[in-house]
Formats: sequence, structure tokens, C-alpha cells
Amino acid sequence: MVYQKKSNDRRLPPKQKVLVKKKHKDFGTSMAEQNFAKNFLDKLGLRYIWQYEAKEIHRFFDFYLCDYGVLIEFDGTYWHADDRVYESKDLNPTQKRSKRIDEEKNRWALLHSIPLYRIKEKDVNERPDKVMEFLKEKLRIQGEVIEKKKNMNKRHVNKIK
Repeated sequence: MVYQKKSNDRRLPPKQKVLVKKKHKDFGTSMAEQNFAKNFLDKLGLRYIWQYEAKEIHRFFDFYLCDYGVLIEFDGTYWHADDRVYESKDLNPTQKRSKRIDEEKNRWALLHSIPLYRIKEKDVNERPDKVMEFLKEKLRIQGEVIEKKKNMNKRHVNKIK
């Protein structure tokens, strides 16, 4: 018997295969991000959250440094269209989308007064000593600000003799 569909047939169509986008086992981190974490953040002994979520904008930042209240974005040369390599007129749709997302993340961090440092893959590969120096300098400054805020909240005791 051959089945022919009639116009008043209310049966559901046959199930279609649904494609599910698989996530990377380490929250979508690239090997370059993993190497950055190992070669810089771990060597500095920093505590960090990988893939810190900004729920309001449904975006993830690469790293959040817990003790400093700082966000770090590791920008790959291709995906984030490094200006030193790619001209803005030659960007493909993926790179343009990444640029828009980066701007959105920058606005969110600024709105919430959270320092956001963008580390470029090209700098990590070509000048790792400068990147390490940059991180040490910026985090020392952030550490001093946090220490001052902690001391402001402490109860002051007058020591009169």
C-alpha cells in the first residue's frame, strides 16, 4: 500500500535530524588560550575563572582574575582581526562579527567598572617578555587599589598612650 498525503492529513511530518553544535570540552577555549593561561597566568600564580559569563549580555570573557577583579580577553590574530595584520575593509563576516562582540564586551566591562585587558596573540608569540611585563605592571597597580579599598573598610583603632 502506498501512502499519499492528503490536504486534510494532520499527522506530523517525519522527524528531521536536528544538528546540535558541540561544545569544546574546555568551554570552547582554544589551544592558544590554554597556552596563554599556562605560560602567563599560571606562572604568575594567579587565581582565575576560565570563561567568566556576563549573563546580562550572554557573553563569556576568557579570564576573570579573582583576586584583582580584572577581565582578560585573549584576542587571536585571525578571529579578532588584529589591526596590525588585517585592514578593516578586508574583513570577512566572521571577523566583523567578532569585532562587534568585542565592542559589546568592552562596553559591558566599562559600564560595570571592571578593567578589561586585551592581550593579542601576535604579542604573545613575538614579544612574550613584554606581555609578562605588562601583566605584572597592571596587576600590581590593581592590587594596590584593592588593598586600599580593603583598608578603608577596616575599623580604625586609635592607639593613645
